[in-house]
Amino acid sequence: MSETRNQLKSIAVERIQKENLAASSFREMGKAAGIKSSSVHYHFKSRDALLLELAQDFKRDFFDALQRKTGEISSPKQRLQHLFMLYADFYQSHELTLALAYQANAHELTDECREVIQAFHNELNTWVLDSLQPARFLPISKESLALVVSSSLQGALMMDRGQGAAEHLDAVQEWLASLSSL
Repeated sequence: MSETRNQLKSIAVERIQKENLAASSFREMGKAAGIKSSSVHYHFKSRDALLLELAQDFKRDFFDALQRKTGEISSPKQRLQHLFMLYADFYQSHELTLALAYQANAHELTDECREVIQAFHNELNTWVLDSLQPARFLPISKESLALVVSSSLQGALMMDRGQGAAEHLDAVQEWLASLSSL
C-alpha cells in the first residue's frame, strides 16, 4: 500500500474520530495531505469505499489489540480492565472509536458499512460474554451483563468526549471493579 494512501487513511480516521464523518471529505483530506482532491480519488474509488475500508481496518485492529493485551488472561475482571483501558486510550486522545463515530452518523453510511459496524458491536458483545464465562453469582444474566458492559463503555466515551474529565468512564471503571464476583 502506498505511503500517500496510508497517510490519507490516517487523516480520515483522525478527522472522523475527532470531528465527524463529514470531516472525511476528499477535499478536506487532500487539503490536510497537501494534495488535490482529485489525487485522493486516485487512491479511493469513492468516499463510501474509503469509509468501508476504514471500518474493516478498525474492527480488525481493535480486536487484534484486545487479543494482544488479553490473550493469556483468564480473569474476567482483568480482561474487562484491559477493555476499559482501550476505551480510556481513546478518551486520552480526545477521540471516539471509529465504530462510535460511524454509529452516530449511521444514516450517512452504506448498508455494507453499517453491517461492518454492527459486526463490530456483535463481536464486542461476544468478547465480553466470553470473558464473563468464568464469573459466578452475577446480578443479571451474563448475556445482559455483556450488553451493559459494552454499552456502558461506549456511552461513557461518548459522554466524556471533549470534556475536561473522564467522569463517566471513571464511573464505569469503578462499577466494573465493584463486581466482586468477577
